[in-house]
Amino acid sequence: MILAAFRTEPELMRAAAALDGARIGTVETYTPSEPASETPPAAPRWSPIPLIILVAGVLGTGASFLLQTYATVASYPLDIGGHPNFSWPAYVPNAFENGVLIAMIAGLIAFLAINRLPRLYETIDESDAFRNASRDGYFLAIRTPDPDRARAALAPFGPELVQELPG
Repeated sequence: MILAAFRTEPELMRAAAALDGARIGTVETYTPSEPASETPPAAPRWSPIPLIILVAGVLGTGASFLLQTYATVASYPLDIGGHPNFSWPAYVPNAFENGVLIAMIAGLIAFLAINRLPRLYETIDESDAFRNASRDGYFLAIRTPDPDRARAALAPFGPELVQELPG
């Protein structure tokens, strides 16, 4: 990981835009405030979480419906008032509720896994210069397998500090 400090926010944003387009690695910015309004918003990225929630919900609903069917038709059939053993309308509300429960649990687990949470340790916290990032620092972190290329790409923007961190 390469950490670079800049004097002003416009310098940081110019470097971030250029480095993001250079495809050196993952570029992250750290500022004491929200980015300025003239900076373009990042392009939305595709997330697999909605698909995971949909699949888990459908599978949970189907599994709950099949479990109820098995229980009342094969495992423990009851003759109640002449009703058939497979009385599917009674299974629908419970199957729906179980499907929603499974979908929400899968969504939470997928969200945590995709965002690598909870993250109790971050390599960038080891930098002494980074301690002022929330007060008056403008920092850019590049997670890259080629630190020499990242340093060369940072050089034209004149950062105050360039530091290589392990990890």
